[in-house]
Amino acid sequence: MYLGLDCSTLAIHGAIVGVDENVISLHKWGSKKKKFEERFPEILLGFSENLSKIIITKATIEAAIFIQNPKTTIAIAHVVGAVWFALVQAKINTVIIDNRQWKKSILDKGNASKTDIKNFAIEKWGDIFPEQDYADAACIALLNKRSIENA
Repeated sequence: MYLGLDCSTLAIHGAIVGVDENVISLHKWGSKKKKFEERFPEILLGFSENLSKIIITKATIEAAIFIQNPKTTIAIAHVVGAVWFALVQAKINTVIIDNRQWKKSILDKGNASKTDIKNFAIEKWGDIFPEQDYADAACIALLNKRSIENA
């Protein structure tokens, strides 16, 4: 099974895709605390604790994206780095991928919009995504699965 992860300053969204390319499960590790400095430990501890309960072959994390606000860009980079560390610590083979790269590989359009991604995900898996970030995570997991298959 293949884990795809989409990180933000508010939560980590994950999707697990099986060898048949079906979505096995969706996960979210988040916090309702207002300040990032308070949310960050809670989000990461929840993610780390839950990792031992998930059986996966490989994980792929979307790399931190550049946002106009430098503070937000840095915060997302912190989350991505911490998630990567947790996966390394759990001895899970992990790749970090640029958002344009996975969009190009899966949707054949490196600048795919949120609507493009959601439409692709719904067409492939049905309307099972309560939030956009789950659709992103599922597409990242799909890339993860296909990259192993094509290696």
